[in-house]
This record gives sequence, structure tokens and C-alpha cells, in this order.
Amino acid sequence: MESYSGDLLHAALGSLVVLFAWLVIRRGSDTRVYPPGPPRRLLIGNLRDIPSGGYEWVAYREISKRCGSDIIYLTALGSKLLVLSSFEAARDLLDRKGAIYSSRPRLVVKNELRGWNWSLILMAYGKDFLAYRRAIQQEFAHSVVVASYRPIVLRESISFIRRLFQTPQDMSKHVKQMAGAMIMMVTYGHQVTSAEDEFVALAEAVRNNDKEAPGSSIVDLIPILKYVPVWFPGAGFKRSASHARNLAWDMRYVPFRALKAELASGTCPDSMVSRLLQSDSPLEGVDRDEFAMNSGGVVYSDVQRRAQKELDDVVGRDRLPSFEDRDRLPYIANIVKETFRWKTVTPLGVPHATTEDDMYLGMFIPKGTTVIANIFAMLHDENVYNNPTEFIPERYESSPDGSTGDPDPARVAFGFGRRICPGRFFADESVWLTIALMLHTFNISNPTGVKSKVEWSSGLVSMPSGFPFKLSPRFPGVEDLVTGFEQ
Repeated sequence: MESYSGDLLHAALGSLVVLFAWLVIRRGSDTRVYPPGPPRRLLIGNLRDIPSGGYEWVAYREISKRCGSDIIYLTALGSKLLVLSSFEAARDLLDRKGAIYSSRPRLVVKNELRGWNWSLILMAYGKDFLAYRRAIQQEFAHSVVVASYRPIVLRESISFIRRLFQTPQDMSKHVKQMAGAMIMMVTYGHQVTSAEDEFVALAEAVRNNDKEAPGSSIVDLIPILKYVPVWFPGAGFKRSASHARNLAWDMRYVPFRALKAELASGTCPDSMVSRLLQSDSPLEGVDRDEFAMNSGGVVYSDVQRRAQKELDDVVGRDRLPSFEDRDRLPYIANIVKETFRWKTVTPLGVPHATTEDDMYLGMFIPKGTTVIANIFAMLHDENVYNNPTEFIPERYESSPDGSTGDPDPARVAFGFGRRICPGRFFADESVWLTIALMLHTFNISNPTGVKSKVEWSSGLVSMPSGFPFKLSPRFPGVEDLVTGFEQ
């Protein structure tokens, strides 16, 4: 037995020596120039450098600054990661080389354990993705949004304002109902009548249960961990995956089956899914509206005063703002732009993956590299946006000397290339009208008199926490305008 144990120990040590030698030889023989990054350790590479535990976009930006590069490269246990922190790098790779930068990496937790592999957002690039994407793009083309979806946005935005007059203390609940109502009507033809609607509650349950950014788990770096038993120490991800998988299933099938039943009975309203007759239409966009409504208004009262003066000058006080006023309300448009930039809803987006080897500025990028666009870093780049942590809608205005304002954050905030958000026109329209209506009908103030620090969540979607606010009607008769509005 002692001889057997000794032989086993020698064999294990010998294998370890061979592995170390192979890694050293491999590193020494690879003369290709890779993008800069932190120094790699033997065996584990940059495992300790890859951020985890939340707010990864801030950590990646700091690594990029330390390396003095807007493009950094990290490796860990065989996984390869490229992080882009400038618009120029993202445009050059994700936009201009979309043919090889548009797939998704293997997302072990999100797709394989939690069951989101059916989602268009997370689907690998290929025939199915292209077919679904083409159909969704046709449904959310700007001309379609203007013709078909503006009435829905208008109706739900007015309903939101009415509820605020009744119970302003329930603003968060009203926002969830409005955002859910818009997307459910557009997608499934389902009319949401309360914040307790089963589909709105389902979307909220999914978001609360699944806050981790795709590809950020150690399990994505070491896929074999997906096979550990649920009782194993540290296997909490396996225990939570079962419930998450059920939610993903419900998200896909429950609203679709309700629509199919209405189709069978002849009572189905017109909707995107009823036209496409497919179930792969996730509730994308719900968070973007909610995020926008909970952002800068309370903190920046000077912005609110200027916006309201513009509304009074253009709209007056005998009617409500409408889409027809948009071209004459440039400051409101700038508020929407700054909302998307200041606290972007998806700071890291969803990772891309390369399907071929590539060269960029003399640097080698291997096939199978996960590519992250650090949208937060791009929209808080001091070289592009002065005082990027401040909410300044004026930054987009042209100067008296004729120089143009800061770049429109929409070129970054909605993603890149063939993975750009297909619902971006719908999101822009809905956020614009709701902000215009809210600023026209209410004064928003801080009842404490002290500037509040708003905390923002981490994860795939970054959302603001609750903060103190007070809503009061802006002028006599404004509530009657809302109550008596007819579409």
C-alpha cells in the first residue's frame, strides 16, 4: 500500500511538473503581440484581476487607466477577455467588424443553468439569430414606432400621470406599471390594468432573481463547475438556478400561451407576437423606462426649472405636450440624452465573442475571445464629456463660436454593431414623452432640503434605489388637463 501511495504521489507531481513546463514553453514560444493588460500569473493568468462582487464596470475602467490603454486583454484558466473602454475601439471592432464580433460567449450560468438560451439578447450569432433579429428590427423600425406605437406610449404615459396625482407616494409602483403596460401591449396585445398584473409581477421577479451580469461568474470561467452537486460547499449558484430556470420558462411561455388562447378564440388584439407568431420576444425595454423616470430630476432642480420654462414657452398651460412638440423642445431632448449617458442602464452591456482570429492596431485578438464594451467608461470619459459625473443637459448644445456640443450618448448607450438594441427607437420615444409630461405637470422637490445621494444597484442592469421626493401640481388646473385628456 505504501508503495502504491508513493507511486501515485510521484505520478501526480510528475504530471504537475509537465503541466508547468508546457505552460512555460507555450508562453515563451508565442511571439504574437496581444493588447495590454495586467501581468499574468502562471496557471491562473489574470484570474485575480478579473473583477467580481459588483460594479465591475468601475473596476475595468481602473484597470484600463492603470494599463494606459482603452483596450485591455486578460486571460484566466483558458478563458480570454477583451475589454473596450472607448467609443473608437468599440466602433472599429464591434461596428466595422461585426461579421466576426457579433456572437456571444458560452454563458454557462445564464444560458445553461438558468435557461435563457432562447433569448434573442443572449443567442449565439447564426441562422436563428439573424432570422429573429430581422423580424424584430422590422417591428421596431422608426417608421413603425411612430405609426403604430406612439398611441400606446401616449395612453400609458397619461395613465401614469393620472395615477401620480392620486397617489404620488407610490411613484415606483406606478412607473413599473407604466413600463410594463407599454411593452406588454406592444409585444402581446395584453392590457395591464394594475401594478399587480401577473406579467408585470413576473418581469419584476425575473429582475430581482437574476441580477448577475452575463459571463461574470467563476462558473463561466470554469464551466466544469456546473456539474458540482447542489449540496457541495459554494454551490449556491446551483441551488438558485432551479428557481431561476422556472422563471425563465414562465417568461417565455406564460404570456405566449395566453396570446395563443386569445388567437384561438378570436379575441386577440393586434400585437408584435400575434404578427410574428413566435415566442422569442422577451420583455426587453422594461428597465430602461423605469430607470429613466427615477434618475436626475430630484437632484438637479436647475435642470427642472429650465425644462419647465421651455415647456411653458412652447406648449403653454392650456394643453399637454405631445409628440408633435418634440422638435420645438430641444432642452427636453437634451435631458433624455443626458439621462441615457449619466447613469446608463446597462453599464457593461451583454458580452460579444469573436468567431475568428483578428488583428487590431498590430495586436492579436484570438478566436473565442469574450469582448466586453464598457459602456459606463465610454459615457464617463473625461476626454469626451467634461465633468462626466454631473448631470448637465447643456453639454449637447452648440457653443456661440459654432463648435458642436458633446456626442450623442445614443451612439454608445444602446450597444454596437449587429447586437445594437432593436427597441432603441421605442425606448427613446417612450422616455421622451414621459419626461416631458412629468416635468410639465409636476414640480419635483426634495422634502428634506438636503441633496440626496442616490445609490445604484449592480448587475446586468443598474437601477437607482429609493430616495426622498415630493410631487406637487405645477399650476392651477393642470390635474384637470390630465383627467380630461382624450386621445
